[in-house]
Amino acid sequence: MFDAIDRKILEVLRVDGRTTHAQLAKETGLSAPAIGERIRKLEAAGVIRGFQAVLDPEKVGLAICAFVHISPQPRKPAQDLVDRLLSLPEVEELHAVAGNYAYVAKVRVATPAALDGFLDRLFMLEGVERTETTMVLRTNAERPMFLPFLDAPEP
Repeated sequence: MFDAIDRKILEVLRVDGRTTHAQLAKETGLSAPAIGERIRKLEAAGVIRGFQAVLDPEKVGLAICAFVHISPQPRKPAQDLVDRLLSLPEVEELHAVAGNYAYVAKVRVATPAALDGFLDRLFMLEGVERTETTMVLRTNAERPMFLPFLDAPEP
């Protein structure tokens, strides 16, 4: 699926998305235009979904992180609930999961009071049956996605 050059490009970009085509060219032995073409192909294939700045939540006023487990009301359309959950700006991630709850949302807010207000609004959303919240005390690691092929031998 990926050759060694694609793997190297992905490895570098996952750590620093601002790496220039010229720097990637040095690291791979290709020209900068060839790197640009490979990146465009990886984007067109959906492998690279975009580039974004990684912000420090505390420095932008969102010091509180919590994981909220959400159980939907029975016999309610799941997509309607997903759409309502995604309309809440505090929801950073939303995952459908197996287990006692159907969804887990990662949320970020400024204060414990803001988390309490968010949970009040969440519980009032049509389609929410019950929730359980775990507030994060400390984040030990947030790192780029693991790329299993980086340690795999060449095919």
